[in-house]
Amino acid sequence: MTRYPPVEDLVPHAPPALALDELVDYHDGIARARLLVREGGLLVHDGGVDAVVAIEWMAQTVAACLGYEAFLGGVGVRVGMVVACRQFTIARPRLALGERLDVTARRVRGTDDISSFAGEVRDDRGRLVASALMTLVHSEKPPE
Repeated sequence: MTRYPPVEDLVPHAPPALALDELVDYHDGIARARLLVREGGLLVHDGGVDAVVAIEWMAQTVAACLGYEAFLGGVGVRVGMVVACRQFTIARPRLALGERLDVTARRVRGTDDISSFAGEVRDDRGRLVASALMTLVHSEKPPE
C-alpha cells in the first residue's frame, strides 16, 4: 500500500488517458511516479508505444505533483496544460509492452498560474528514455 492518494485522485484524467499507475515519492516540488506499458494504454499500438508519448507521462507526473500539493493544502485538483517544451530528448524511439518506467518531475520555478518543470523518464534499469523542460499553465478546478 502506498502512502500517497491514488493517482486518479491527483491527476484530472481517467483511463485510458491516465497513463500513470501510482505516485511513489514526493518531496518539495519533486514527484516520482511509475507506470507499466500495457495493452490498451495511452497510445499503445503494435506491441508498444512510441517514446514521444513520454512528454505526456512527464506532464501527468507534473499533474500528480501539483495534485498532491493541492491535496496537502486541502484544495481541489486543477487542470493544466503544457504550453512550451524545450530540450525534449528521446534516448530510444519505442518502448515495449511490459516495460516498467519511473517518471520524475522537478519544479524549476513557478507561481499559482504558470510553472516550469524538468521531467525525466527512465526504464527499470535506470536508463534514460526521455527528458524535457516543460512550461505549464494551471487553470481552475475541473467541473464535477
